[in-house]
Amino acid sequence: MRKAIIGSIALLAIAAFALASSDPWKGKPYQQWDEKDIQKILQNSPWSKTVTVDAKWEGSSGAGAYGTAPAAPSRLPQGSSAGGSGAAGGGGRPGMGGGGGGGGSAPSAGGGMPEAGGAVPQAPFAVRWLSSRTMREALVRSAILSGKLTEADASKDLAQTPDTYQVMVIGPQMTPFQSVEEASVKQSAFLSTKKGKQKIEASKVEFQRSPDGKTVQTVIIYFPKRTATGESTIGADEKGAEFSVTASNTTIKTSFDFSKMDDAQGRDL
Repeated sequence: MRKAIIGSIALLAIAAFALASSDPWKGKPYQQWDEKDIQKILQNSPWSKTVTVDAKWEGSSGAGAYGTAPAAPSRLPQGSSAGGSGAAGGGGRPGMGGGGGGGGSAPSAGGGMPEAGGAVPQAPFAVRWLSSRTMREALVRSAILSGKLTEADASKDLAQTPDTYQVMVIGPQMTPFQSVEEASVKQSAFLSTKKGKQKIEASKVEFQRSPDGKTVQTVIIYFPKRTATGESTIGADEKGAEFSVTASNTTIKTSFDFSKMDDAQGRDL
């Protein structure tokens, strides 16, 4: 009986290890990730959420209602709140994870067109914790596989650890962000921690636009890692947080479970 119990425990341990190893962020270094691994991180990982909202703007003439959105920012933000050396300061490199070459795709427009019977059409958005090692590694690996970045330059980019938390919002229809300013989106964006009940307001919002500057393709929202007194905004024992942002009366809201946001090095925010 004892041997049977020990054997069962051993099998469970092996099964748990195999399951964990199936996650690329724990099972192998990013240099070994392939297209499938990148897709899993961008689309189905603790750092990526898909949010579906009512497409109230359907039927209007809002620009950018359709078309293909890039899978990632046009460059990898490096970090800071307003006034620092953030993405606008050129810390990253062009073409990181944008369309083609394995960057993955934004959520499908799916039921974006008006539906029969007066049903409200739906629009999907991907919300990704961009400042994490895992997400940043996935984006640089995508750029490497597509020939947009060298291994050496990737290492340099990843060595620049962001001094802010960064959340990216992207979708095939970015219409709610087309007619608003970054400042108004900043006022509406926040993280609300589950255990500490802290409301962390955005320190900066950046719109990344199409080459002609007319269409918002990606929204990156920055949150401070420390308060004015130097305390951590997200404690080491914090279990998770709710993210929310509103643009043009459309609210995109989801939650992140920090207990699952671990890579081979530990907690990864």
